[in-house]
Amino acid sequence: MNQSILKTQMRNEIRTRRNLISAEQMEYANDMLSNSLLSDEIDDDFKEAISNSSCVALYKTVNGELPCDKVAEYLVSIGKRVCFPRVKGTGMDFYEVKDFEKDFTEGSYGILEPKIDCTLVDSDEINLMFVPAVAYTEDGQRLGQGGGYYDRYLNSCLSKGKVPFTAGVCYDFQLFSALPVEEHDFAVDCVLCVCLGDDE
Repeated sequence: MNQSILKTQMRNEIRTRRNLISAEQMEYANDMLSNSLLSDEIDDDFKEAISNSSCVALYKTVNGELPCDKVAEYLVSIGKRVCFPRVKGTGMDFYEVKDFEKDFTEGSYGILEPKIDCTLVDSDEINLMFVPAVAYTEDGQRLGQGGGYYDRYLNSCLSKGKVPFTAGVCYDFQLFSALPVEEHDFAVDCVLCVCLGDDE
């Protein structure tokens, strides 16, 4: 089976599994992810990245992704700027969000995006980025959604010589020992995993 077919099959299987997650489980995961930022067990490099960051890039959840809304609230509470992606053609830009109730509008793929009048954030300003994906390996390899937006953005950062520290976030069933990845698939520096347990 070639890489493309295998990727499509894995995406379909994991998305089906994500669709089974209840609203209560998502809220639990939202809390757990935020609480993990204060844990002594968290990756030292990630802990240092949070401490040293002035601007953190996050994402808005869609189709059962692990939400990081509580993370955004926590980061703002400790004085960090937060920004979210807005799709532009085949690429995306990040915009600072200050009001979580008023600064978003529905954008591409039905995902909430910052309004166009929010402040554009240059890639050089982003110190830490939470990167969504369909699946990860423990060493940071990732299977993206298939659009390549984050791969292109991060590879562009690499070409400019400044790449933010990247953190993948996922549920326990999205973590694999190996994935069908290719050279252009950008790996993350660490992966934060939330365990939902066996209850559906």
